[in-house]
Parts: sequence; C-alpha cells; structure tokens
Amino acid sequence: MKQHYIPRCYLRRFSDNDKSIYAYDKISSKSYRASLMSVCCHEDMYTLSDEYVNKTKVETGGEINNLSIEKDLFAKDIEPLYSQLLSQIDDIKDEWISDKGQYRLNYCEKKEIALHIATQYLRHPQIGDAEVDNYMRFEQAGIDMLKHILAFQEGNDDFENLEVKAVCEKPALHAILTYMNYEEVEKCASMMANNIFVFRVSNGNDFYTSDFPIAVESHAKYSQSLYCGLIQYGGEVTMPLSPSLFVSIYDSQYFKDKKELDGCFVEAEAKEMRRQNLIRYFYASRHVFSSNNDFSLIESFYRCNGNKHEFMKPHLKAEVVSGLGRY
Repeated sequence: MKQHYIPRCYLRRFSDNDKSIYAYDKISSKSYRASLMSVCCHEDMYTLSDEYVNKTKVETGGEINNLSIEKDLFAKDIEPLYSQLLSQIDDIKDEWISDKGQYRLNYCEKKEIALHIATQYLRHPQIGDAEVDNYMRFEQAGIDMLKHILAFQEGNDDFENLEVKAVCEKPALHAILTYMNYEEVEKCASMMANNIFVFRVSNGNDFYTSDFPIAVESHAKYSQSLYCGLIQYGGEVTMPLSPSLFVSIYDSQYFKDKKELDGCFVEAEAKEMRRQNLIRYFYASRHVFSSNNDFSLIESFYRCNGNKHEFMKPHLKAEVVSGLGRY
C-alpha cells in the first residue's frame, strides 16, 4: 500500500488540479506530469505488522490496527489541521498583498506553524532511517556489552558468540522516536517559535518544492544540533508553503540583524528565490515540483555541472561508541 510522507494536501498547492503535478525527475533527467498518487510515497512505510498489533493489544489493551499511524493519526488528525493552517496563512498573505500592511505573526501562531513543520520533517523516511539506525546501533552496543560481561563473569567465552541482534518494528520505532514523541515535538516547536520567521512572497508562483521540502542550513561551524537539526546555533530552516509563499526560520541568536522582520511578510528577491529553489533541487532524492512547469534553473545547473545532478542529504548519523568499539 502506497503511503505518502509528503501529504497530498500540501502537494496539491503546487498543482493546477487534484490529480497531478509538474515534476522534474532527477533519475531520468526529464520533466513530466506525475500523478499525486505516485510521488512522495513508499510502500507500507507506516503499516504495522500483525504480530506487533496483536502484541500491543495484549500488553496495553489499547485500540490499534495495522493502519493506525496512516489513517488515525495522519489522515484523521494531523493532515486536516495542516491543510486548514496553510489556508489561514494564505489569507494573511493575501491581506498583505492587498495593502502591504506589516502584520506580524505572534508567538502562538508561529508555534502552530512550527508544530506542523517539525512533524512534517520528522516523519520523512530519511529522518526515520537515520533515527532508527542510531537507536538500533545503540541497542546493539548494549547487547554486545552484556554478552561480554556475562562471558567474563561466567568464565565462558561462548557468551561472546551468541547470535543476539537488536530487532524492531521500524514504523512504530520511527514514530515513537520522532513525530509521536509529542512532548519532545512540543518542546521543539516552542524553541522554533522563539526564532525569527520571515515569509517571502513571489508574485510569479516561482517557488519549487520537492520530495524533501524542509531543509536545514547551518551558517555556524561545529554547532550542536537538536531535533535532527531543526534547532541549532546558526541554523536556517526553510520550507516552501505554496508556489507563492516561502518561510525561513532563522536562529534568533545568530541572525540578530533579521529581528525586525520576525513574523513579517516581505517580497521575495530573485536571488533568494534562486537560492531556495536550488536547495530544494539539491536535497530532493528524486522529484522537484514546479506549479508553472518551469525547471529551467535545474536544467541550466545540470548542463553547467557536466550533465550530473547533485544529491545532498542531511548528516544525521550519530556516533555510537562502547568499550568494544564503534557501531
């Protein structure tokens, strides 16, 4: 079953209908109309196994099924609120366009946006793969250390050779570690809301989005990051909200010169649009989307780069070290 990690309610904002979207494919180096059902999705990435569901029912007595994450959490709860929030931001943008008034979003409004951005970012499969891998390497280190201690205590080296591997229910572990860890997501959103939000408006629907729409750029070397980079000194979190609206979230300690723009809507400069569109392209694992089917920026870069595409990924692998070595 195909399950979307980028909601269709978001992708439709970059489409001129409810069924398809203009896409540039970095694998084939071609652009085409793609079905919304065929992009930004993986097979059963949220589906829980029968074994996990039955075990959880016995242990907790709770209501759970194979599609609890996909249907009950995202389809019924998060995505309708997400769609409503995006529409509300559109209304504010339209009011700004009509009279260029300097309405500033307040802390609570910024926090609501941050909650959805954090959830969208943390549910992405690249983030899930990294977080699950970090956790499982940590678990394996603990298992191997326990085998080593038992071998020493019992004077039996056979304990060292026991085939005991850390296993998990990946969809559940991804959820528990990230977007369903509600207390931590709330803390992340609160910290993000204390940063500087700048909304850039394009009159020409120029902004791309992609299968990795939220990017984190670090402007300070060796800064420690939290929440997979969403919080860090010198951090800039960016996301296109529609073809005509873009949000940049700047670390308030590093970007003090942007404080006067906090919560404001401003006209997007051509240079900044190009920069952000290239970031969408660099981080896309396969698809970049344009509402007006204009991929000339990507095509120009591709030619100048020797007919090669750039593929960037966030560096999220944690170092796991025990007395037995690195994992």
